Amino acid sequence: MGDINIKQLESLRWRMRVIETLTVIGTAWIALAVYQKKEELVYYLVGAVVLLFLLKYYTQFRLRKRQFVSNLVEQRTMELRFQRDAMQAESEKLSRALSALADAQDELVRKERLASIGQLTKGLVDRILNPLNYINNFAHLSAVLAKDIKQNIDEDEETGKHDNYNDTQELLVLLTGNLDKIAKHGDNTVRIVKAMEELLKDHSANRTCVDINDLCKVNLDILRKNYAKEIEKNQVDLSFSGLSVPLTIEVNIDQMGKALLQILDNSIYAVLKKLGEPGYQPSVSLVLRIQADKLQVVIRDNGVGIEETIKTKVFSPFFTTKPTAEAAGTGLYLSREVVLNHKGTIAIESEKDKYTEVTITLPIYS
Repeated sequence: MGDINIKQLESLRWRMRVIETLTVIGTAWIALAVYQKKEELVYYLVGAVVLLFLLKYYTQFRLRKRQFVSNLVEQRTMELRFQRDAMQAESEKLSRALSALADAQDELVRKERLASIGQLTKGLVDRILNPLNYINNFAHLSAVLAKDIKQNIDEDEETGKHDNYNDTQELLVLLTGNLDKIAKHGDNTVRIVKAMEELLKDHSANRTCVDINDLCKVNLDILRKNYAKEIEKNQVDLSFSGLSVPLTIEVNIDQMGKALLQILDNSIYAVLKKLGEPGYQPSVSLVLRIQADKLQVVIRDNGVGIEETIKTKVFSPFFTTKPTAEAAGTGLYLSREVVLNHKGTIAIESEKDKYTEVTITLPIYS
């Protein structure tokens, strides 16, 4: 566009120069014709010069108009260039800001990852050192017992008598007990390592649609089967209050089932631990309800409850109030991870020696 305007302006300027030159020549011819008294030629020349003047003013008008348009276009072009440069500068500034934000996010993720690794490592060390210490201690004691047994056998072989028989039998009993304890604590260590392996797994697997009533009923049936003797013996009231209409939600059935079963296991453990109190009737309930566009799964028991001092730790990995032989301390942590991966929340309310209530809130429409 700029090149076209320049060419048009140059053409008009050249035309102006030609017209002005012709006008001067025409004026000179008029003077010559007047001098020679050629009246008819003067008339023609005057008409031609007048036409040249008219053409000059018309061309001058077009030139000024073109010059105005050219100046306007140039001014607008400069404004657009300025805006482009400003936008480019802002774009570069935004790009730098986004890059800095990405770096900050990466740094934050890295720090959170390091904090999580630190927390996991601390919990793992605390949980795994205890059985390893037992294994080492019983292994050393077993080595001493084996040495004593060998010494008794060697003495009986030298004397040809069996004076150390009873002593050897006692040592064998102790050695067997130590080996059983080593095996037990070895199993505990394996359980903890497997729990660590479970923590490292990807918990954002594929989801399928399932009726929430059916999912809860299936896991309650599994619970009844796993604790059939305890439930029957202690008359544990295990109740379920589902939704009045079917509700299909999109979840990972295996993971969500494990999360529900883990919480139900904790409830059974809590009520069984409270047995023996006068007039105590153990009960565990699972209730489903809808709040706006959310589904709430509420699991409540009237067991031993949770002490106020440890409420903030219950979701920490490898934290548990159970003995090492019974739990690795990853159940609630993994349950929370599963719920969070389903864009939900999990909360615990509890009062020591009275009740514990776990509420899982899930979006109905993911």
